[in-house]
Amino acid sequence: MRDRAPAPSLTLRSLDVVVVVAALLSINIFFTGGFREWTPLGRLSLTSWERPLIVAAILAAIRQWFWPRPTIVARTIDGLRRLWAITGVRQALPVVLSTRTGAFLAGFLGIALFGYRANVGVPWRIYENEILNLPARWDTGWYLGVAIDGYMWTPTRDLIQQNITFFPVYPMLMRYGSLLLGRETMWTGVLISWLSFFGALVYLYRLTTERVREDAASIAIALLACYPFAFFYSTAYTESLFLLTMVGACYHFERDELWKASFWGLLAGLTRPNGSLLSVVLALIALRPMWPHGWSALRPTLPPVGGWPRMADRVAAAAAPGIGMLIYSTYIFFLTGNPLQWAAQNAAWGRVYRGLGALVTQQSQTIGEHGLYEYAATRTLDAVQLVAVLFVLGTVVPIARRVGLPYAVMVLVNTVTPLLMGGLLSMGRVTSVLFPVFIWLGTAVPPTHRTSWLAVFAMLQALLAAVFFTWRPLY
Repeated sequence: MRDRAPAPSLTLRSLDVVVVVAALLSINIFFTGGFREWTPLGRLSLTSWERPLIVAAILAAIRQWFWPRPTIVARTIDGLRRLWAITGVRQALPVVLSTRTGAFLAGFLGIALFGYRANVGVPWRIYENEILNLPARWDTGWYLGVAIDGYMWTPTRDLIQQNITFFPVYPMLMRYGSLLLGRETMWTGVLISWLSFFGALVYLYRLTTERVREDAASIAIALLACYPFAFFYSTAYTESLFLLTMVGACYHFERDELWKASFWGLLAGLTRPNGSLLSVVLALIALRPMWPHGWSALRPTLPPVGGWPRMADRVAAAAAPGIGMLIYSTYIFFLTGNPLQWAAQNAAWGRVYRGLGALVTQQSQTIGEHGLYEYAATRTLDAVQLVAVLFVLGTVVPIARRVGLPYAVMVLVNTVTPLLMGGLLSMGRVTSVLFPVFIWLGTAVPPTHRTSWLAVFAMLQALLAAVFFTWRPLY
């Protein structure tokens, strides 16, 4: 009997991954029929479930012959156990499942008990079944359009809403992810949102543990998941993916893992228009070692840890979100002739520069003329958005003191910039991804008050979810 060589770790892992992926792909094709799709790398066709199954069987036999122990099953089980042991996973999973399911349930109950707005028809639907049709709301239609038909530009309609406003990463994930889910593009988007939200909470738990303290991490992720506007994380919107890219970039940048930080930063710049603002935050984190006392005066004469070459690497990594925006702008240039046409197109949604003074004057005059009660009763959704804005702006100084200046700047620039360009439009969505607010809340809310905060947040989220899913204009 011949001796068998010890298993090379990388080879063994690679074989196991290929075997498992090929087997799962075979099962997927058997149930969905497979797909044919043109990709940037060429035409991809997978319609035969037998072929990947044969590949899996042959590779499994080779693997079993040379490295019978441990078995693929044992390694898979061990991998799942290691995944479960990752810091933040077991804390985040129940939070994701309970809150995302709860938001959907609140939406369905809103439809069943209150119905859609009187005298307003449903703009569009995909399924007659109300549960299956739940994600088909507002901007989901734009993401579906990009995912299914790609970007379209009509020069003669430059003042009309067009889909170039919506950045590419999320709809492209919907497009290619749906190939494995029987072309169920909308629900693929929901799955991406849920998985992204799970990853974001894991990162947030770890970032809070390392940046602040461990006992604040669990309440921070719970407060973010229960936040009144967190219902956007349940549906086919970009909030979950954007949150994941921002937290992931900051987490790895704090640990000086620059390639990983650059990856998440680049995705952030390709996910949302304001993703490029993350470069400002990462640059401040990069420069932070040059502040000898918190965020006092800069001392450029003292090199940071690792010297000036390492500082140059950090600054380059910090530029990744801005580079992502430039990549999309380059594509838009070839499509429209104007690299910033995606920004100009926001005017069709009412996002034009008005100035902070004009916004403050408008809201204060309205409240002064009609009174606070009348404002809240007649312009309720505006009032809700305004409260969210005031709430997060009120946390800027405490965040700078307890979490750090870069994170306070993140809250400030991501709140003020859309306010200047669109007033209160969609500000609830904007505030929902500002994770430093929830890190600070995790440290500031006393343990005896945490249940009350979670209860109030969750009740308001259920109410706003019902508003959103019944086609009230909360988007």
